Amino acid sequence: MSKAPLFAVLAASLLLITALLALDLEVCGVHQQRAPRRPIPRDIAHWFGWLGLALFALSTSYSALKRCSPRSVRTWLLFHCTTGLLSLLLAALHAASWLYVPRPGYFISFFAFLLMIIIVTSGLLGRYVKVKSVKENWRVLHLPLTITFYIALAFHILEKMGVLW
Repeated sequence: MSKAPLFAVLAASLLLITALLALDLEVCGVHQQRAPRRPIPRDIAHWFGWLGLALFALSTSYSALKRCSPRSVRTWLLFHCTTGLLSLLLAALHAASWLYVPRPGYFISFFAFLLMIIIVTSGLLGRYVKVKSVKENWRVLHLPLTITFYIALAFHILEKMGVLW
């Protein structure tokens, strides 16, 4: 399998992150308006985010786990899919505190959440859809999008901690 599509997807994703960062920097002073009451308190929403990250990191360990114990690959794949879905659920609860009020300062946050939805969906399609073209090509997108997700997530965390700007 050629690595050219993998690098093309990764390069396009990094360009998109750079564009979103530039756009976020340009309009970051605009979102100083007061937000309506949050459906989930901010502290609880942050814990949902951190737990979602921990579960997603556990899900990512699937590649190493299947190499350590190749006889139980089916079990590790079930673990990978389950923790991926649970992490998406926790991320959705985390996002519920800001998703209902779209503001310009949330471009990176929205991008990371959108990538997570695409990654989990592509993983489930790669696992459970029996169409040959999906089975052959899902990995071309799944791995580079996961790497791009972690880069966007790092920017999201650093931005919300006030380290970047």
